[in-house]
Amino acid sequence: MDVYIESAPENITPELALRAERVLDERWNGWLRPLATVKAFGQFLDAWRANDPNGIWGYATEVGDTLVCTVIDSDEPADEFPRAGETADGTPLYDLTGWVWVTADHYDAR
Repeated sequence: MDVYIESAPENITPELALRAERVLDERWNGWLRPLATVKAFGQFLDAWRANDPNGIWGYATEVGDTLVCTVIDSDEPADEFPRAGETADGTPLYDLTGWVWVTADHYDAR
């Protein structure tokens, strides 16, 4: 399932999507709660760094049962996401709750 950072509608393109394994039924402050692999999250960050080189998109690494998104040259603390299950082949999934995630039809409904 493709999910997107709540951003300008023109940024809601497949190239900038997070390829989530699934989305939790519960919402966080009304926003989606995607579950994704560290690889998918890393590809998402890579795409956004290419799209917005002045942004602070960070890098994804696994530390134990946590996905950590660190930003070099920033005073902001790293974002940490807990492990939340695994894919059918055993790849860890992480709960990316805390960022503002939407689906493409979020904009279609406006």
